[in-house]
Amino acid sequence: MAYELDGKPISSAHGGPVRLYVAPMYGYKSLKWVAADHPGRRPPGRGYWEQQGYDADAWVGRSNGRSDEPA
Repeated sequence: MAYELDGKPISSAHGGPVRLYVAPMYGYKSLKWVAADHPGRRPPGRGYWEQQGYDADAWVGRSNGRSDEPA
């Protein structure tokens, strides 16, 4: 969970006061607003971005065919 962005509290416009940060995954895997915490539980089915053709795992590089390490 992230509480700060660039050393300042996260604003509501950026998902504050707390935002889930999932690195090194693409941003569409990070939640903007957190309503509840249920560790280890996965939502059923595919989410919006997966339905649009995005990779379900979303690892930077691997999910789009790159073999180099994420920056």
